[in-house]
Amino acid sequence: MKIKHSIYLLALVLVLLPPTGCKKFLQKTDTSNVAADALFKKPEDGIQLINALYNTFDEAGHDDVMKFSIAYINNLLSLDHLNYGEARNWTTYSFATDHKCFSRLWDEFYKGIALANGAIPIIAKMKADNILDQSLADRLTGETYFLRGLFYYYLGSAFGGVPLELKTLEAGDNGLHPRNTQDEVFTSVAADMTTAASLLPEKENIDKGRATKGAALGYLGAAQLWLKKYTEAIATYDQLTGKYSLLPKYLDIHEYSNQDNDESLFQVKYLIPGGATRSWGRSNDANWEQNFNMPPEVSGNGYESVMPELYNSFENGDTRKWATVVGPGDVHPSPAIQIKNYSRAKSGFASGDPKFIGTNGQIINTCGTVALPWQGSDPGQLRTGYYNGKTWRDPLVNADSLFSDQSIILLRFGEILISKAEAQFKSGDAAGALATIQVVRNRAWGGVAPAPVETDVMKIILNEYRHEINGEWSLWFDLRRSGSLVDYIKDKHGLTIPQGRDVLPIPAAAIATNPKLVQNPGY
Repeated sequence: MKIKHSIYLLALVLVLLPPTGCKKFLQKTDTSNVAADALFKKPEDGIQLINALYNTFDEAGHDDVMKFSIAYINNLLSLDHLNYGEARNWTTYSFATDHKCFSRLWDEFYKGIALANGAIPIIAKMKADNILDQSLADRLTGETYFLRGLFYYYLGSAFGGVPLELKTLEAGDNGLHPRNTQDEVFTSVAADMTTAASLLPEKENIDKGRATKGAALGYLGAAQLWLKKYTEAIATYDQLTGKYSLLPKYLDIHEYSNQDNDESLFQVKYLIPGGATRSWGRSNDANWEQNFNMPPEVSGNGYESVMPELYNSFENGDTRKWATVVGPGDVHPSPAIQIKNYSRAKSGFASGDPKFIGTNGQIINTCGTVALPWQGSDPGQLRTGYYNGKTWRDPLVNADSLFSDQSIILLRFGEILISKAEAQFKSGDAAGALATIQVVRNRAWGGVAPAPVETDVMKIILNEYRHEINGEWSLWFDLRRSGSLVDYIKDKHGLTIPQGRDVLPIPAAAIATNPKLVQNPGY
């Protein structure tokens, strides 16, 4: 379900926002006694308050952090994906500090943090007033700490040290605070996730799309990795064993018909209301990952394509290749996706356009052909002809259906296992790391996988990150966290990242508003 919230919560957000570096954050109202007495009189009010936190991930209007922030950063900066438009220069790590990707991540997650800070005392008061029983109060409090920790996890992963705002704005505080260190940010993330894990139920005891104990433990382990607490991270990840599992078939992870599966720890849920348009002007509760990553020949859009280097980097027998990249002449691996059924394919074939005529002379049912790859029509900015097969799973056939209600998995068990292997290796257990990696590889081969081609254990781990979670929402963050990002990009893509650009710039608007913020070196 896509979680909705009431209109009055918007007013609450505006009251709670601290001025943390964006022009939207200039409120100086004392929020220590926000209008909880007037608004929060029944359990549903508390539920709606926390529901609003989840909508931080909404794709609507200018709040599309999933596409323009998290996906852009992790896919384009891994250099395995290519943007059609203004982000094409990211292939050389050339980007301006005022790019919308950075400002939207900063603005929207600090709004979420502000709402979380305001919600914590409100939920506590509702519990003290017996409006919420113990179980519901614990769950809502746990969700709040989880989401605040999650927002800071992404801010720290992207920018390094950022200001820690852990309470509502008090009288006399203008909210213009300096940056904390990166370690302080992830220490706070770990604290929030620890609290969340102690309060949240297991996945089987909560509605789909909400935070669970397992999700909190997953991000706790990731924060511990950032802090180089490898033994603690292993112990945290071990708590997930038996609670989550790898799906037998890698292809099934992102299937439209297989959402909420046993591998997903946390996902952003979308629900397009009945009768709502899937085109521009649609309901807010939709994502546009699919259309953004599909061939323009059938989507009419297609801003992002995949580099052929990724397609060619998979080992023979690795089934992840076909589930990750759809290239020229390939039949889509999902049985739900029949390219010949797309409206643009039908009209193109009917008009005799050779791009839509298959090698058998019939209407095409492949992603272009080797002779005529689908690269768009702009000769100045051609796509590569290869596309992200993970987001191209919603079996829509109308070319005007730009938006999808497909869930986006932010954290899953396959990534957890590779992260555990990283922690094992860095704690001195190379054999244990390889054994954990082999579990991931065995699933990828549908049986017993061969030993990795590489012999350097850290390179093996980085290769598994690349091939397991490519085209999703965390690869670049994991590479940066590993401490091997610069070497990895040089090794795989021949690019020397400019000095200091292995971390993203603090948004220009944030620095302009808050003189206490210091820009990252290299910008």
